[in-house]
Amino acid sequence: MSGHDVEAYRRGWRARLTYWGMLVPALVILFSSLYPFLQGILTSLTNRKLYLQTEDFIGLGNFETLIHTPLFWTALGNTLIYAVLVVVIQIPLGLGFALLLDVPSRVRSFFRTTVVLPLLVPPVVAGLMWKTMMQPQSGVLNWLLQAVGLPPFSWLTDPSTALISVVLIDAWVFTPFAVIIFMAGLQSVPPEIEEAGRVDGANAWQIFRLIRLPWLVPYIVLVALFRVADSLKQLEIIYATTRGGPLNATRTLHIMAYEEAYRWSNLGRAMAIVFVLWLICYLISGLLLALWQKQEKARYAV
Repeated sequence: MSGHDVEAYRRGWRARLTYWGMLVPALVILFSSLYPFLQGILTSLTNRKLYLQTEDFIGLGNFETLIHTPLFWTALGNTLIYAVLVVVIQIPLGLGFALLLDVPSRVRSFFRTTVVLPLLVPPVVAGLMWKTMMQPQSGVLNWLLQAVGLPPFSWLTDPSTALISVVLIDAWVFTPFAVIIFMAGLQSVPPEIEEAGRVDGANAWQIFRLIRLPWLVPYIVLVALFRVADSLKQLEIIYATTRGGPLNATRTLHIMAYEEAYRWSNLGRAMAIVFVLWLICYLISGLLLALWQKQEKARYAV
């Protein structure tokens, strides 16, 4: 065997070794994720109880029960409303804070550091902290309202205001995530484009509307993608503050699945709810991901 053949054999061997070295871990991750998912689907087709070993196959019985359960539709509506409110509130807030932090100033570095502090607080801790501050009688928020002459607010104890109150807690915790993404987007805007706009006589509002905002559209879609996927399965903040109350005003699909599994021991029905939640999350995330890819292609095609 010539020296050239030996070198070719070594290159082929290294290529095969690299291929299998990357393929095996990928397959392990794939099957370790796929097995619990398939097991959950199979469980949703049974009447399995959490603390019992016996189970019977009932097909789509759990899903039929959910369809005829009014609480399921209430939880579904609350879940979708929660996700919509999260996006509607956090994207404008995050964009506004990112624009403020993009303005050069002496304290910009300080505020850029402190804006991420809510992300360091565990959602359960944040929920309990805000629940204390939202107490109708002794909460600091109502004390501040009364200090400026406004009437106290019911916050988490009134069915008409509980959901928006929980959404505001979610906004306090996760708006910094949107701020970080938008700040990265603002830093990626080519300065020569903005400079050309100023040379043409564009003011600050026109530069934002015609240059910065179109450039930020993929980042806006990206924030919406992450926040929708996360808010659809939100559990910690809601359970720490209201546990789905009052009067099911904040009961979401995730809260309902948690109680079906750990309060009523209906593991099969809980898995059916989780599957419905996964399907909704998959469809919405797929649409947002396709929109993000379209915006990215359009931006780089210009």
